[in-house]
Amino acid sequence: MSQRGWKILKAGRVYKTLRVKGKTVILRVMNWDDTDRLLAFMNELADDKASGRSPEVFTGFERKFTRSEEAEWVVTRMVQIVDGDMVSILAEVGKRIVANGEVTRGGYAETRHHGRLALTVTAAYRGLGIGRAMVEVLVREGRRIGLKNLEVEFLATNQAAIHTYETAGFREVGRIPGKVLRKGRLLDSVIMTRKLL
Repeated sequence: MSQRGWKILKAGRVYKTLRVKGKTVILRVMNWDDTDRLLAFMNELADDKASGRSPEVFTGFERKFTRSEEAEWVVTRMVQIVDGDMVSILAEVGKRIVANGEVTRGGYAETRHHGRLALTVTAAYRGLGIGRAMVEVLVREGRRIGLKNLEVEFLATNQAAIHTYETAGFREVGRIPGKVLRKGRLLDSVIMTRKLL
């Protein structure tokens, strides 16, 4: 493991702490022992989507995950973090993960300067400023690992996300018509980008 990898993974590394509705929210790096908490988080998102509480959640949460699937996902992410190919951020309230975000470096030699941002917050913690704070950290950390620009894609119906990313300096560069088929409806996705220079 590289020196940089150890620095990134330093146990308990906290990016930021904030107070939301009387609760302390810790924004921190993912750790090897987060598998069970992340499994609960992912399965809560699947429940929210299935129940209709989270119509703005993008694809990927069609079903609940098993612990072995989640453990494999965590291992893959941790290797990317150690290699400097990913920035990870979790939002934790108590011992509960309420949001997960990441920036993944481009996988080709010609796209190593480019990052793809992804962020999901559980329904109960949306609209409280957690996502905005996480985006600020992801932009800063993306710049720190040498990225020149970021992109993010999400459902075009997600007005809160549009506002969050616009506030963080992203601008819309396009839409993909009918990318998601949900309950018989075709939904567009929106792509936004930001330079980090």
